[in-house]
Amino acid sequence: MAVKIKICGINNLEDALFSVKEGADALGFIFYPQSKRSVSPKEAKSIVKKLPCFVSKVGVFVDEPKDKVLRIADYVGLDTLQFHGKESPQYCKQFQKRFKVIKTFFTNTVRLPSLVSKYEVNGYLLDISLEEKEFYPQAALDFQLLKRLKPYFKLLILSGGLTPDNVGYLVKRFKPYAVDVARGVERQPGKKDKKLIRKFIREVKGV
Repeated sequence: MAVKIKICGINNLEDALFSVKEGADALGFIFYPQSKRSVSPKEAKSIVKKLPCFVSKVGVFVDEPKDKVLRIADYVGLDTLQFHGKESPQYCKQFQKRFKVIKTFFTNTVRLPSLVSKYEVNGYLLDISLEEKEFYPQAALDFQLLKRLKPYFKLLILSGGLTPDNVGYLVKRFKPYAVDVARGVERQPGKKDKKLIRKFIREVKGV
C-alpha cells in the first residue's frame, strides 16, 4: 500500500493547491493560536472550498473544548481531526461517530507504549516534542527509538523532523502508514517551498 502524505501547516491557497497537484493526500490546518503556522477558521474554509475532491482536510487541535472543535470542524468542512495535546482516550472517542481521529504521541513521553495502547483511533502519529522543535531546529525522530516503538503503533504516521533528505530512508526502513511534514518543506514558518514539497513527495513515492 502506498504511503500517504500529509502537508501540514497550510495557511494559504497557493501552498494548498501546489501540494495537492504534486501528490499530497491530505492537508493539515492548525487551529492553535500559539503556532507559527496557525490559520483562522475563516481562512481555512476559504481554502477548503477551492480544493479538488478526494483530498483529506485535517484540523489540528490542542486541548480544546469539544464544542469548539465541533464548531470549527463543521464550519471549515473538515473530515479528520488530529489531537496534538493531552487529550484522553475518552475525549478522542467522542468524535469518532462523525470524523476520523488521529492522536499525536511524543517520543519523550514516559511509558509511551502503555499510553498508546489505551487509544482506539484511526491513526497514531509519532512526533518529537514541541520543546525540541523550538530549541533544536534540526531535531528529528531517533532511528533507534523508532525501531523500538514501531511495534506498539497501529497505522503509524511519522512526523517530527522529516525532510526531503531523510524521508525516503524512513519510508523504506519503517514502512509507515503515512508521513506528516510542515517545517521540513518550508522556507519560513507558514510558507512552503515548492522545490522542497516536490522533492519530499517524490522521495516518499520513490520516483
